[in-house]
This record gives sequence, C-alpha cells and structure tokens, in this order.
Amino acid sequence: MRTFCKWWSVGVGAMDAATGILLILWPEWVLGMLGVEGVGVESMVFLRWIGVFVGSVGLSYGLALREQRQGKTVWQFTGLVRAGVAVFVTTSILRGSLDRAWIGVAATDALVAAVQAWGLRKEWWR
Repeated sequence: MRTFCKWWSVGVGAMDAATGILLILWPEWVLGMLGVEGVGVESMVFLRWIGVFVGSVGLSYGLALREQRQGKTVWQFTGLVRAGVAVFVTTSILRGSLDRAWIGVAATDALVAAVQAWGLRKEWWR
C-alpha cells in the first residue's frame, strides 16, 4: 500500500499545486470553471491569497515521498486541513454565504480527507 500512498500523494499534491497556481494567476478563470458567478473584483486578492495556501498544501505532499514517517505526518496534516475546508464550505453553502457551485470543493476535500484518514487508520504507510 505504500506505493499507492506515494502515487496518491503525487496526484493529490499536483492537483492542489496546480489549483493554487491557477488561483494566484487567473482566479476569474477558476471561478468560471466552478460555475461561480457574481464575484467582485475586490474579492480577487483574497482568492489569490487562498491560492497561496492551496498551492502550499499541494507542495507539502512532496514531503510524503521522502520517508514513511513524513508521509504519515503529511497525510495527518493535510487530512485535517481538508476536513476543515469541507466543513467550512459545506456550512457556508447551507447558510447561503457561498454559492452551491462550491459543493465540488467540499466534496473533493471530504473525499481526500476520508481516504487519507482510512489509510492512516489501516497503516498503509507501514
């Protein structure tokens, strides 16, 4: 399962790193891909800022490739971040603060957090 863990880390890390870069450079395009409309220009600086964090989480998966102990730690940390994002986005959608188009973000983060939590519980990194 360690091979799966490493490939998962490469795939998910690349997805986040790319998303972060796109949010920094072209946040309007990312919003269009999500189907989010009506976001003001004044919000773009915050989306770029979020892009820095998303990209950093993605790049942190690279540490998982170094050794088993680091892989477990990276999965613990990124799983916690992703679970927090999933809860925040879902709650914000339910309260009407975010458009329903953001549900894909919540679902993706929840799925990745769940897979990583399961893998940690089953000691896939061993």
